[in-house]
Amino acid sequence: MKSFRQTMLAICVILIASAFAGCGAAEQRPALERIEYTNLNDSGSRELLKELLSDTGVSDGRIQGFFRRVDHFNDSVKQEWLTDGFEEAELLYTKYDPYAMQDEWTAKNGTFPGYNCRITAMNLFGDFLSVSADSQINAGEDVLFVDEETLKTDPDALGGSSLADFRALYSSMKAEDTTEIKRHVQTVQEEWASRGVTFRENERIRLITVFFHDKPTEEESLLFVGHVGVLLTAEDGTLYFVEKVAFQEPYRMLRFADRTALSDYLIGKYDTSWGQDTASPFIMENNELMDVKSRHAK
Repeated sequence: MKSFRQTMLAICVILIASAFAGCGAAEQRPALERIEYTNLNDSGSRELLKELLSDTGVSDGRIQGFFRRVDHFNDSVKQEWLTDGFEEAELLYTKYDPYAMQDEWTAKNGTFPGYNCRITAMNLFGDFLSVSADSQINAGEDVLFVDEETLKTDPDALGGSSLADFRALYSSMKAEDTTEIKRHVQTVQEEWASRGVTFRENERIRLITVFFHDKPTEEESLLFVGHVGVLLTAEDGTLYFVEKVAFQEPYRMLRFADRTALSDYLIGKYDTSWGQDTASPFIMENNELMDVKSRHAK
């Protein structure tokens, strides 16, 4: 059986998924086929995101640190691989070959792995997250092993949040051996509570976390954060999702009309299991299951 480390390397480094084949759902609606996104490589989308972050109360230091890392990445890869403002594309389309992009990054940055979704989300969302001072999580051989290599080199990447906070939010959790999503949601809520993780309510900014279920051995059942990003709501109700696709893949800001479209995007990318005895990925908005009417609902 595959090791947990092998599973995480495949997800963290490449994160290439085949499209999700819809299952039965309460509401029938067309599958999301196209997305609208930007790699933040132009002044218009950058100014829009800066305004959105500032309006929600994200600190200037966190915003500036985020854009420094965006520039670092964008300057490390070929410009033709990046968008020029917002562009439309099919759900899983990329303008780049991820293997070629990884080689380009490595040629300019050596063994430094770069930044991923978890580090990026903590940097942007840390002002809205609290963790009790006595929370002690040792990541060890865990989902965070590559993250912590980055944080040894650049501890400021968390924007002022601590490594203890990072581990409390993202370290894997022991889970029941079940495919029932409601029971896994309860596990996440109880585990975060036991770690002293709380969310400061702000309707304009939310943490969107995609949890994966894995059984690395017959005796183990784990939940881990496979992907995470920050959801921002503009004054007109438009949703913007900010993510780092993978360590050696770009930053993106996507524009959605509603949470159903966001859910379709995330499930379409990450629900790639077929006939396995594990639960499908599920999406948390802060510490609740994201409330959407989607054809992917289980």
